[in-house]
Amino acid sequence: MQRVTAILLVSAFAATPALAQTGFNGTWKVDLHSVQAPQKPDVFMIKGGIYSCRSCVPVVTVKADGAFHAVTGHPYYDEESVKVVDARTVAFANRLRGKATGSSTDTVSADGRTLTFTFTDTSSPNGQVVNGRGTERRVGPAPAGAHAISGSWRTDKYDNVSQAGLLTTYKLAGGMLEMSSPTGQSYRAKIGGGPVAIHGDSAGTMASIRRLGPATLQETDRRAGKIVSVATMTLDRGGRTMNVVYEDKVGGMRTLYKQVKQ
Repeated sequence: MQRVTAILLVSAFAATPALAQTGFNGTWKVDLHSVQAPQKPDVFMIKGGIYSCRSCVPVVTVKADGAFHAVTGHPYYDEESVKVVDARTVAFANRLRGKATGSSTDTVSADGRTLTFTFTDTSSPNGQVVNGRGTERRVGPAPAGAHAISGSWRTDKYDNVSQAGLLTTYKLAGGMLEMSSPTGQSYRAKIGGGPVAIHGDSAGTMASIRRLGPATLQETDRRAGKIVSVATMTLDRGGRTMNVVYEDKVGGMRTLYKQVKQ
């Protein structure tokens, strides 16, 4: 299972135009304590030697035998490996065009109510590796005879994510927005202009930016011309934090969080 934290941007407050011209500039860090994870549950099943991620779009179904198997329709991986480590632990790995893009391990607590996940994201070809850890709580039972990770789970929190996965730098000047991150992604887009390539994105994602108000910018990401995500970023009154709403249009999920200026 590929765990990609997609974390990017709404607040009802609108700052002054002067703040909006300069307030976005700088490096911003996600406040993990502020993250409100999607309410849509993750749904997994391992039974009879077969693993399926029923909440994935499209659904992933492969043998849970530790070997890599081809999957289709996923932009950041085309092969997945699922290995049952023991009765409560499963290890996952992903590859794209033969290159490792990520790995994770899920471990269910002895009482079966909590799933702890750790992940390593190596999907950025020219950026830093991101590691992280979090927990999910069970919201649907495992069917009889299925592995302990089976059933429905909802993310509770991220306990830790390495700094490279939390930082984003923006520069807004002359009607252009520049973005860069330690994971290797960057773009330079005209406010109100057409989509531009996100450099360092292995899925060929394009980004466009528009202004929704004096202190609000919105990024829309597309692949093959189709909208895949929308991130709305709003500066607070003091310009030290940004409220973010990230909408995954493919998975039908919404994440809210804050970024703090460094």
